[in-house]
Amino acid sequence: MNGLSISRAWDEAKATIAREGQLLAAVALALVVLPQIILAVVGVPTDMQATPVSQLVYIAAVLLGFVAEIALNRLAIGPSVRVADAIAQGFARVLPVFIVLAVVMLVVAIVAVLLALLLAAAGMGVLPSAGRAPPASLILLLVLLTALATAIFQLVFPVAAMETGNPVRLFVRAVQLARGHYWRLLAFILTVFVALGVIAAAVQLGVGSVVLLVVGRPNPGSLSALLLGLVAGAVQAVFTVIVAVMQARIYVQLAGGGEAQASVPSSGT
Repeated sequence: MNGLSISRAWDEAKATIAREGQLLAAVALALVVLPQIILAVVGVPTDMQATPVSQLVYIAAVLLGFVAEIALNRLAIGPSVRVADAIAQGFARVLPVFIVLAVVMLVVAIVAVLLALLLAAAGMGVLPSAGRAPPASLILLLVLLTALATAIFQLVFPVAAMETGNPVRLFVRAVQLARGHYWRLLAFILTVFVALGVIAAAVQLGVGSVVLLVVGRPNPGSLSALLLGLVAGAVQAVFTVIVAVMQARIYVQLAGGGEAQASVPSSGT
């Protein structure tokens, strides 16, 4: 069993981002920022009245985000590969990764429903009712279960970037790598969840309030929607790069890659 040091992974991630930040940013700009801007302009599908266009753009943005993570992992792990090849690897492996995610989320949803029913029967929780927002306890339960599952699922991205196999193989390999290191991986992903929540709240309360006051409500196609999409996309891009490079360096430790090359090429051609 190979050791895992999150602090070492963080040091390696910082060095990789500092050295090759421009190329990593180029991938994030194309696969994260641009889709988020387009999604903000057409409108996020938040209810049953969502348009088919907004739903398609939302699905595309999610899939491209997965492509970005796979590509960034490939670049951060090494050995040196062209940026275009890393992106191609992301597109080639995104479907198996998405299938793993769909199955994991289905299991999480089933477990959440069962636990909610048990807690409600014991008088320790309240089930959601039609037309009303789900209770905070149920949302917290879903977040916790998602974090527990994501502790292992996060390793699917570097596995997909560097190894072959179908969705079952991807997940089994991620479980093998995580064996003996689950609690450290969980601590890392919980840190990611908390940081993401704080950043999202800060953007919404800070930038969102300013945009609302200056240019009005962010309706689909409006200038305010464009500005919010740009800010949200930029923040998500930075976050995606950091998390993906961390995943890559964690994978190198767990897979026994030693001092695997962390650099990326100087050209995407």
